[in-house]
Amino acid sequence: MQNSVTVKTKETRFPVAEDLYGLFFEDINRSGDGGLYPEMLRNRSFEDSLTPGGCRVEGDGTIFKNRGGWPGAFNHGEGMDDWAAAVPYTPIPGWYVQGASMALELRETLNDKREAALRVHFTAGGRLWNIGYAGVPVKNGASYSLYIFVKASEEMILRASLEGEDGSCYGDSFAVVRPFENWQRLDFILRATGENFKGRLVLTADRNCDLLLGFTSLMPKETFKGHGLRADLVEMLQNSHPKFLRFPGGCIVEGFSKETAMRFSNTIGPVWKRPSHNLMWHYRTTNGLGFHEYLQLCEDLDMEPMYVCNCGMSCQARVAEMFNDETVDEFLQEALNALEYALGPVDSVYGAMRKEAGHPEPFRMKYVEIGNENWGPEYEARYEKFYKVLKEKYPDIIYISNCHTEKSGLPTEIADEHYYNTPEFFLENENRFESYDRSGPEIFVGEYAVNGGNTIASMECALAEAVFLAGAERNQDIVKLTSYAPLFQNSDYTAWKPNLIVFDNHQVYGIPSYHAISMMAENRGKEVLETETQVEMKPPVYKGIPGLMCSKPGLQFKNARINGEAAEIAQTIYGGWKEENGVYTMLEEERHHPYIGKSDAWNKAMEEFQSGRSRPMAQSPDSLMWVAFGKEDLEEYTFTIDLKFEKDNPVTLSVWNFHPNTDAGCNEPKDPGWNLRSVRNQVWKIENGRGTTETRSFFERNLPEPDKTELEIDYTRFNTYTVKTYHGGYECYINGILVQKKSLTKHPIISTVATADEDTIILKLIHIGDADTEVEICLDCDVAPDASTEILAAELDAVNSMENKYNVIPVHGEIHNAGKTFTYQTPARSINILRLRKI
Repeated sequence: MQNSVTVKTKETRFPVAEDLYGLFFEDINRSGDGGLYPEMLRNRSFEDSLTPGGCRVEGDGTIFKNRGGWPGAFNHGEGMDDWAAAVPYTPIPGWYVQGASMALELRETLNDKREAALRVHFTAGGRLWNIGYAGVPVKNGASYSLYIFVKASEEMILRASLEGEDGSCYGDSFAVVRPFENWQRLDFILRATGENFKGRLVLTADRNCDLLLGFTSLMPKETFKGHGLRADLVEMLQNSHPKFLRFPGGCIVEGFSKETAMRFSNTIGPVWKRPSHNLMWHYRTTNGLGFHEYLQLCEDLDMEPMYVCNCGMSCQARVAEMFNDETVDEFLQEALNALEYALGPVDSVYGAMRKEAGHPEPFRMKYVEIGNENWGPEYEARYEKFYKVLKEKYPDIIYISNCHTEKSGLPTEIADEHYYNTPEFFLENENRFESYDRSGPEIFVGEYAVNGGNTIASMECALAEAVFLAGAERNQDIVKLTSYAPLFQNSDYTAWKPNLIVFDNHQVYGIPSYHAISMMAENRGKEVLETETQVEMKPPVYKGIPGLMCSKPGLQFKNARINGEAAEIAQTIYGGWKEENGVYTMLEEERHHPYIGKSDAWNKAMEEFQSGRSRPMAQSPDSLMWVAFGKEDLEEYTFTIDLKFEKDNPVTLSVWNFHPNTDAGCNEPKDPGWNLRSVRNQVWKIENGRGTTETRSFFERNLPEPDKTELEIDYTRFNTYTVKTYHGGYECYINGILVQKKSLTKHPIISTVATADEDTIILKLIHIGDADTEVEICLDCDVAPDASTEILAAELDAVNSMENKYNVIPVHGEIHNAGKTFTYQTPARSINILRLRKI
């Protein structure tokens, strides 16, 4: 068929949402200290090996557990297994000695905010060094500022040097240290005379002496606009054309205990007076990237700040602690203090602190989000309290709820929705927002990313996300804000993937999604135009094998067949079974997801945690037994099986079960076998005599119950259940009678959205097909024949990397045949921006 797009410039729908494209920063993958905040010394406060607040370290120190039993990787403060394995062991992470000895000092610390200091005994010529974040990156000709708070036992000469692993010196400086009872600050300027990205900072004493170090810092002199952030990373943010910044998280806002929840008061003032604390992503932060730094970054990039405050609870996905009323009031006061810091006059308490930090004029603060990924009655009570107090004090701020609290009758200005899913999900949900109630709250897609399927951080993901974003753009009357998540990944300290921007200690690149989103964000227009499309539609194509799931033991089955041929059990994904005379019975057994990637002790603890012995994870499985049949992945097949089960035992015939190659998630490499977390599927679920074919993701809360079909089932005998799959859906039969049907959402091979300003029509075309395709463009006004284009195109599995940063990047070009009606050839697998000049 002829694919065509008609753009009606005289039929404007509504103005574009001015802040639609923004950024979400969370300190994950060591993206704060050692990343956006370019501190070059790891464990500069000597506190990394201390037990996280509200937790206990178990076994040999490889894990910690919070009060609810949720485990985190620890490794004596090094974090995850692969991080610890990459460096020689040291009892004090990041620090090493030669001709010296060192020990933590827990009593005589720099100030009441510091939990530890480092006591070093030097022999003459003894050395203490720090290896930074996978090395101290030394760049030829660059200058670095080093300061150290010290107490000395006697007068000494302390040499600070930038060195390579082989001892080569790339710059040094000296200080005379005199014995004082009080702490003294030593400042050094180190100028590099060579380049070594695996360098180290070395401190050398000229004689036998004792030195107590209270805090250290090594930072590059050159930062973005002189405001202390890493220039190349900020430039990546700038080039994505963001309109807002959501900070400081993310799950780290809630923490995994009351002690690790984010408090505004811990993120302001001199950095050596900011308490450190463990983040749930397996490392400690010194909060050098704090509230003031976020606001300054927003000002530097002309972004609207969006502050996320803790509302009195820890992370609900990690056994939440519900803080008592007194502590909730403390966190409410923290939020009020934060807003006063941003907006208050200089004669207010926190406005004066802002002035002292070098910014007498108020910052902006347009948005505040109350909590992060919270839900349920406990959240709603806290949300209501925070909203009432904050709105009364700061009525001009726009407040964001974590979920659809309007369904409980609460005032809700914007609801935050999160989407982590497969490419197919994003393609199928292009029109998701069409049916939203326009009298309800506005929508913030606060976190989204393709993190499932057979590829991540690939062109396939960028295409699917762009289709979803085009749908959001067509609904900008209600969808007002979007931000990909997570934002940054330090490639030497990966705790989650995919991430939009990948860096190490001296280089950076954007994944294909970064370039796609940047293109979408840069080309906005002022008004959304009416468009009509006639394009080829195609259903998603799934491939896999059939499966059977139940929630209680006792389900009996026999005579499993695929396309009329007997089918054996190929995979036991969860639970177990026994067979007698051709009849199989499902059993509940100790089978758990083989967690990998952090530590053996962590893996075992998570298995126990998920098994039910210390359950209550929100995403705990409701299908405790699961088998799959056959060995060949099929797109279209007929699966037949005889089943007998109790009415109160939810049973699911799982469709297109497959085991993807993806290694996304919390640094879990591709799972070695089929298991609960790794297998993807569609479902036909039968529960209490009713059937449904709809599945819900972890983030889809407060939605209406899915449609359920009443089924006539004789539970006293075996019945024959059949699922017929085909391109576009599947049909469900009981004893040969069609009882339900699932039609998969077809999606266009070309998705589009058009906007305009006074002079320009901006047309976005996302083509997911695998062949170049002509599209007829029809306009109701004249345009110049010459038009600019920007195209991102690549194979579906194409990715960028440190070795090939520009493998997938946009290409600028021109066409010369534009007019009221013209033909545009969209390259296969491409995102296209056409800028047409009105005449």
